[in-house]
Amino acid sequence: MKKLLLVLVFTIIFCPFIIPSYAEEKKVEIKDEAVYFPENYFQPVPLSKLTSSFPPGCPQELLNIKGKIFRGELTKSTARTSNTNLSYLIPLGYNSDTKEMTVYFLLEKGYGRGYEPKPGVGILRGIFDLENGSQLRWARTDILTQDYRLYFLKDGKLRINRSDGYSADYSPVGNLP
Repeated sequence: MKKLLLVLVFTIIFCPFIIPSYAEEKKVEIKDEAVYFPENYFQPVPLSKLTSSFPPGCPQELLNIKGKIFRGELTKSTARTSNTNLSYLIPLGYNSDTKEMTVYFLLEKGYGRGYEPKPGVGILRGIFDLENGSQLRWARTDILTQDYRLYFLKDGKLRINRSDGYSADYSPVGNLP
């Protein structure tokens, strides 16, 4: 009886680690001329807002991410807490004259006070800098916020380090048509 109970306990404890999960992973979808995100709090983004411009003289690193949708979790850990903030990056363009890059940015907890801040959506802009990271800021000048330092990683991923201590690695999760 004790052996049977022991086997049952081990099965309950270790079963989730042994049996593979067959649950379908939620993905970014493009339908009805819009990008739909698997998280309910993000509104669909019309493709018309995501028109991109990457001229021929554009740096290769930007051409490599053109048309991709990236997902990451901005995380900040302290001795007492760990906060995460899901976000998406969609590269939109590059201006050869000003060397400025533009990124469409969606942030789970963007603004608002209280326990349920509202998602933030907008444009980040800044001078492309491969060596030191491109310093991006919200395009709206009425928003007082942190700087976003964007780095290009060797494995096709992106990294953001925010001036308030949050950071995230972004992986491609979809492509624009």
